[in-house]
Amino acid sequence: MWKQKTTQSGFTLVEVIASIAIISIILLGVVQLMNFTNKTAISNNVKLVTTHLAKAPIERMKIQPEDFYTQEQINSEPITYNSCLANQCDQLYRLRINDEPYEVTVTVSQNDEETELSLINVIVTVEHVKRNITSTVEGYVIDEV
Repeated sequence: MWKQKTTQSGFTLVEVIASIAIISIILLGVVQLMNFTNKTAISNNVKLVTTHLAKAPIERMKIQPEDFYTQEQINSEPITYNSCLANQCDQLYRLRINDEPYEVTVTVSQNDEETELSLINVIVTVEHVKRNITSTVEGYVIDEV
């Protein structure tokens, strides 16, 4: 009697388990990469917002400097929400963008050369309160007094 040779196609249990393990490792790597990319994108977005928020007060100071500082505050301590003298301290020094809190600090100074040119050096720092991300922008405004 001859044994008939049978050809069975399919995978063994070991091959199936090995392939599931390999696919799981690859998927785990892809998920980690996507998670890292998402966190980086969020961080970059916050950094971009802080940079634009830091530029805005300098442009506004060119039009209405009295909203941000007085002559007595030039060359003094940085101006924050707590030392703000304006009526709109919440709108100027504590901001909420996309339900995220930001705090603004303004430093105004003027040395002898800047006084001769009627310029005031302004440094604006914006900090995202929860993420501890800051941006600083420096510029000049004309001293109109």
